[in-house]
Amino acid sequence: MADTKQQIIDAATCLFAEHGIGAVPLRRIIAEAQVNAAAIHYHFGSKEELVKAVFTGRFGPVNEERAALLDAIDQSSGSARPAVEDICYALVAPALRIGRGTEQGRLLRSLAGRLMTEPQYMELVFSDLFVEVDRRVDALMARALPELSDEVRTWRKFMAMGSMVFVLREQEWISKVSRGLCDTADVETSIRRLVQFMAAGMNAAAVEAAETAVPAGSRNG
Repeated sequence: MADTKQQIIDAATCLFAEHGIGAVPLRRIIAEAQVNAAAIHYHFGSKEELVKAVFTGRFGPVNEERAALLDAIDQSSGSARPAVEDICYALVAPALRIGRGTEQGRLLRSLAGRLMTEPQYMELVFSDLFVEVDRRVDALMARALPELSDEVRTWRKFMAMGSMVFVLREQEWISKVSRGLCDTADVETSIRRLVQFMAAGMNAAAVEAAETAVPAGSRNG
């Protein structure tokens, strides 16, 4: 029974990573796992529960590592401002290091990127898997960037996370289109570049006039 359940999870992981979660029907997972339809319903009950099982099993340890890194930042910074770069690193490094140098790792990084571009499924697993890490990130970013309004800081957080999602999902494309200049197989360089970019966006000066200015091209006259 346990082997059958793992076969289903492994098949779903590969298919979701390669094609997207919404694009893969249960019948394709059944065929790939070489099980019957009753097995999926017995172990999971529905596609939604299978999706939860895939992400909890694969990314639960990643979020535990993130939470530990964020806790360490909180404790080490004391009453001082935590470094934005350290907060971004805590988000990025555990995700990019999944299964480093292996095909399974590539699939899992792609799977993580897929999830965050499919709102229906992101909402399904967010409260179980990501809400606590998100809460800790928000609290640390508020301490690190108190000069920013909650609105501006939250917008920047989502835009920074979007860059991480793109790198996770499009690893092969980035390397190919850049003709190897951006070598995503070099995980540590990928982490460093991504953290630099995310932190620069978060740290940008909060100039209200610049943020509310109307772009020149849209003005009348």
